[in-house]
Amino acid sequence: MVTLTVIYPYDADKPFDEAYYSATHVPLCREVWGDAVTGVTVHHALAGLAGDPPFATIAQIEFASMEAFQQAMAHPRSAEVQADVPRFSGVTPMMQLSRVAG
Repeated sequence: MVTLTVIYPYDADKPFDEAYYSATHVPLCREVWGDAVTGVTVHHALAGLAGDPPFATIAQIEFASMEAFQQAMAHPRSAEVQADVPRFSGVTPMMQLSRVAG
């Protein structure tokens, strides 16, 4: 299994639209990438530990294999997923691809 972690830095001047992300963007990812996606976990930040959080949202999208990930990214509609980002965030997300240990 491989995981694509997408991290949206917090910026008080560029609010993150959690409702849009959950109701529209995550379903779009699932629609475009289909069965290649085996799970999605989304963490929205809470303020309070030491002021503003470093990240607004962290999402982890799981794929069954590297091949499944590569096929999903090659899908013609993957550009549509990227084009949707400005609708809920004004920051550029950071991404990391990783494998599950064990």
